[in-house]
Amino acid sequence: MSFKQYLILMAIPAILGWLTWLFILTGISPNESGLGIIFLFYASLAIALSCTLSFFGLAFRMLFAPKRAEASAYAKKAFRQAVLLSILSVGLLYFQSKKILNWWTIILSVIVLTMAEFFLISYRTKTNS
Repeated sequence: MSFKQYLILMAIPAILGWLTWLFILTGISPNESGLGIIFLFYASLAIALSCTLSFFGLAFRMLFAPKRAEASAYAKKAFRQAVLLSILSVGLLYFQSKKILNWWTIILSVIVLTMAEFFLISYRTKTNS
């Protein structure tokens, strides 16, 4: 996959995700919506955040990385970290909606996702060697 194809594959879901999320945010009342709309709200936000953060993470790595590697290696890292960061953001937003967000749930969420990142790094290292 070329770099241009990757950007297009990240841009299309990001745009659709942001448009869907904005439509739900501005056009639908949360009191009148069902469980499906609430799920679509969080899912579209997660998709939009993942794609957007992946794009910015890749751009940051391409500009400021100390060593030059292939764009695909940067893209894999950027996408993995963007997905984890969007899970954290959407999860914390969900906790806030249920009124269970406080400092220790934030810390616990960060620890769990940090452990997931370390697991994914070690798993990838094991399978490559």
